[in-house]
Amino acid sequence: MSDLALFRRSDGYFDLDFDKSRGDLLTSDTIENAVIISIGTYARERKLGRNANLKPCVGGWWGDALDDKGVLGGYLYEAFPGKLTASTAKSVENLVKESLQWMIDDGVAKSVDCSSNIINEDNVLTLSVVVTRPDGKKEDPFLYELKWKATDGI
Repeated sequence: MSDLALFRRSDGYFDLDFDKSRGDLLTSDTIENAVIISIGTYARERKLGRNANLKPCVGGWWGDALDDKGVLGGYLYEAFPGKLTASTAKSVENLVKESLQWMIDDGVAKSVDCSSNIINEDNVLTLSVVVTRPDGKKEDPFLYELKWKATDGI
């Protein structure tokens, strides 16, 4: 099954990929596209469950209210209110792994690993995500940066 294709813009942010010649959005079934969607999409707050009419609500794809098998996205936003420390970085690693657990459950991956590193005084957290396929072959690491200062107020 394909998802809308994402690409990394020159400023580092991700955007939808568009085929100008056809005038249509592109789709992708790559592992990295699935990783980006899983990490970058905010799941509905845990304490609210799947009730679509409760407010206030953080994130959440509307279809999760109708799906009893899981949620789209993850809970990365739970780490954002805190300062960027080694403990916060470890929490982010665990939240990323949790958002990608569906890959293991659905047989897309044998394992998923995430490691992080705090870069200098700029409050940047780098993430390295490695997906091991069911046949044992490891994908090249997917590398991402979170600018921690930009998460203020989330």
